[in-house]
Amino acid sequence: MGLLTQAFLFLRENWIFLILAPIAFHLLYNKYGHGLSKIPGPFWASTSDIWLLVHYTRRRGLTERQMHEKYNSPLLRLGPNTVSVSDPEAIRVIYGWKPVFKKSRLYISQQVTTEHGNVLGTLSSTRDEDWHSKLRRPVANAYALSTLVEYEPLVDSTTRTFVREVTERFVKTGEECPLSDWLQMYAFDIIGELTFSKRFGFLESGKDLNNMMYHTGRAMDYIGVIGQIPMLDEYLRLKGFGHILRKLRKTNAQMKFTVAQIGEHITSKDKSRPDFLSRFLQAREKYPGIMTDGQLAMYTNTNVGAGSDTTAIALREIIYRLLTHPGSKQRFMSELRTVLQERNAEDADLPVTWAESHKMPYFQDFVRECLRLCPALGQIIPRDVPEGGLTLCGQYLPEGTVVGCNAWTVHRDEEVFGPGASEFRPERWAEASLEKRRNMDNSFFTFGGGPRVCIGKNIAMLEINKFVPEIFRRFEVEIVDPNRYHRLPGWLVVQKGLDVVLKERKMGLSS
Repeated sequence: MGLLTQAFLFLRENWIFLILAPIAFHLLYNKYGHGLSKIPGPFWASTSDIWLLVHYTRRRGLTERQMHEKYNSPLLRLGPNTVSVSDPEAIRVIYGWKPVFKKSRLYISQQVTTEHGNVLGTLSSTRDEDWHSKLRRPVANAYALSTLVEYEPLVDSTTRTFVREVTERFVKTGEECPLSDWLQMYAFDIIGELTFSKRFGFLESGKDLNNMMYHTGRAMDYIGVIGQIPMLDEYLRLKGFGHILRKLRKTNAQMKFTVAQIGEHITSKDKSRPDFLSRFLQAREKYPGIMTDGQLAMYTNTNVGAGSDTTAIALREIIYRLLTHPGSKQRFMSELRTVLQERNAEDADLPVTWAESHKMPYFQDFVRECLRLCPALGQIIPRDVPEGGLTLCGQYLPEGTVVGCNAWTVHRDEEVFGPGASEFRPERWAEASLEKRRNMDNSFFTFGGGPRVCIGKNIAMLEINKFVPEIFRRFEVEIVDPNRYHRLPGWLVVQKGLDVVLKERKMGLSS
């Protein structure tokens, strides 16, 4: 019998073993070869990243707190090399300034390429900390707290459009208002006005123009799911098959709008518009090496994509909580009435200002409690353990371990936020001692933390603090059925079913 024949017979008789043996070795290496075998978690999670892919495909991110409790551990192994941390103290370590934990490879799924395949870094997606610092420097002042007052007229303009459109469509007709959708349209239009001094036109049309909102939502789901296996994303979108896709796919409507607005701003004689794009163009003169045409488009496009969904999520939750907590709504309306009564007669009908909203301490605590219990992101925010590794919660984590906190988990820690931390109770903020309040603030993770904290958080707070009081000042709002309201967890926790009836409110602000 020849050697070739013997080999064929061996393969025929042992093919199952030859296929399964490498797979078994790979699974065993995943479980025991990363130095994390002592960290508890689901068995299959420790053997393959597919478990985490399925976990987030099934929208199970909000269950991670219960999983930490089930395994009675502040560390939870969600993948062969991925660890979730429930201890709020870890926020300052993982997301602090020194040593810097770089963003994990999940953020490859947020990267954008040119038509030639070159990756354009954004403030959110870049994993290079030095490049992030360079990207942030030209635009940081545009997002600064001291700059907010200059954006107020733009917020007021979009809010007036919202009030006009819902009055015509729902107040005068008595029809139910699908407020979940209208808050999304408002958030999209307002970030358009803040960025370009021009709305997209969602509110005037009353619909999702060019499916921009739909595609933005799909992109967020893609990050949360495919981002768990970055190698797959690289092949599908950036490399390999991605080279073919770039030749076939068309430029999306949002980017077309962005490019058109950049061209209009550059040729416009009006250089005084107080929007983001005007500030970016001014920064271009000082930082020409960074503010290239492609990078300028990325700044503005990211501003829209990152600033619309997250703000809509916050607005929905705040309004839902006001409508389902009569005592809180009464205290909020009392504060609002007091603020408006302090005005001069000639200012009576002006929109609520940023300064006035901060004269409403209960409302500020109410907003903070809503953002604590329903942060926009619903998954761990992953980082890579730096060179040399470190010990966290009594367990050594080797260099390269992917580690992160989920705001839905750390925000329910009773040692930090007190008994009943899973319950909605705005009073906890006012009742806390100075030291307790400081600890709660330090553990507040809605906008992330450290050098990569969300650059747009001040803008989001500006919109919230002006829009919510203005809407309740203009309308009596009644929820149709609280049971319709539900959340769809993913990379973002989007809500549906906030259906309301709107009636014009008399300026006396009767509650």
